[in-house]
Amino acid sequence: MTANVSAWGDNTNGQLGFGDNTSKLSPGKTGGVPAGVTVIEAGSGHVIGLLPDGSAVGWGRNIFGQLGLGNTDNQPQPVPVPGVSGVASVACGGGHTLFLLADGTIMACGAGFFGAVGAGSAPVIPVPLAVPGVTGIRQVAAGGAHSLALDEDGSVWTWGRDDYGQLGDGPDAGDKPGRIVKEHTGNTYPCRLIPARVEGIPHVTAVAAGGGQSLALLTDGTVLAWGFNDCGQLGDGTSTHRSVPSKVPGLTEIVALAGGYHHTLALRADGTVWAFGLNDCGQLGDGSTERKHSPVQVTGIDSARAIAACGGGSDAEPGEAGHSVALLADGSVWTWGCNNYGALGDGTTTSRSTPAQVPGLAPAKHITAGGEVPHFRENPGGGYTLALHDGGAESA
Repeated sequence: MTANVSAWGDNTNGQLGFGDNTSKLSPGKTGGVPAGVTVIEAGSGHVIGLLPDGSAVGWGRNIFGQLGLGNTDNQPQPVPVPGVSGVASVACGGGHTLFLLADGTIMACGAGFFGAVGAGSAPVIPVPLAVPGVTGIRQVAAGGAHSLALDEDGSVWTWGRDDYGQLGDGPDAGDKPGRIVKEHTGNTYPCRLIPARVEGIPHVTAVAAGGGQSLALLTDGTVLAWGFNDCGQLGDGTSTHRSVPSKVPGLTEIVALAGGYHHTLALRADGTVWAFGLNDCGQLGDGSTERKHSPVQVTGIDSARAIAACGGGSDAEPGEAGHSVALLADGSVWTWGCNNYGALGDGTTTSRSTPAQVPGLAPAKHITAGGEVPHFRENPGGGYTLALHDGGAESA
């Protein structure tokens, strides 16, 4: 038996799990996902699914070994990840994967040249390795080339690329152990190869990451943001990059966060969704295509229970990439933003600045979105979306 997973959008690297590389403009049934899968998470062209016994399966893009299979071959259908067990949750980034184990430790694989794997800086790390120096972790988040971990005591740890302050090391970043300057494709990037605690922030209840921004949800329902801010994705009213976590004005009673390449989503306890950052394709969902440096309410959504934004990504020149997804209380899935590859699932390639329900889709219990800015990396692909349904439901 297989799990009921629907997928649509770009399939350049087999990330829809259909066994081929043909993109889909409408939802189709992913084959080969083992029955009982509890969660699926997408990055920049790759997907990981978790099973109740703590094992994992992966499919899609694998040029950096981000599927943890010991090779760099793309996988158009789900295959078991041999190097991990006891997995409690997973996060997929631009080219790397973080596996959080039930014992509070982390294993990671994939693109290591910026240190995002937390175990050296090899370009390719195809087998999951233990991330040293972090224990008692209860959540992980993977960005374009950086990583976050939330400790059981409410503190946040970061590692990886830090050219925009996304590690939160502040003005004294050079004093942190493990920092190097990495040369890549003719450019240099400050990085930190080992985890370190973000200083000076209060108790955190959840973390999230986008292409270059880092996000922390506090216990009082407010949000801190830091890192890349070229399009206003930090929501602080500016386009100034920040190396110190700063409060996002106007966000209260927030219960979940999601980071895209250049935009950010926040879910309020009342079921509304708020967005800020790049909006050239309508990915903020407010009916416009103008960038917003402060949070705006997504039109027509008032009963959301989960959100997703085009995950992983890069800091290429922003434009024509990024979409947003909301799962409503009734199990319906709504999408908006860039649709060049069919990531909105409406049968077209027309981008949309307001949310619309994905037609012909059975009620979902979990959503995830992935993709990467086209034309930036070798065979990167574009946006795509997956939905996990209850066992008996079928997508049309």
